[in-house]
Amino acid sequence: MTPSTSSSDRQPPDKMTLYCPDCGHESRIDGDWLVHVLADSLIYECTTCGAVIDSRQDQEELTEKSGGSLQFAEN
Repeated sequence: MTPSTSSSDRQPPDKMTLYCPDCGHESRIDGDWLVHVLADSLIYECTTCGAVIDSRQDQEELTEKSGGSLQFAEN
């Protein structure tokens, strides 16, 4: 029997997947992206073409995504 490829049988895209708009590379957010950790942001860089994929600047979100290992000094 041939596997079905109808849209109703496909799984929705993973919300944790990033897609490079320049070359089409895709990987989970914790996958093979080069991650540059700056004082107030994380920058995701495509390992295939070097394009910047995403930059997050919310300190609370950065701390949450790091599992609490990333800490920011209080002003």
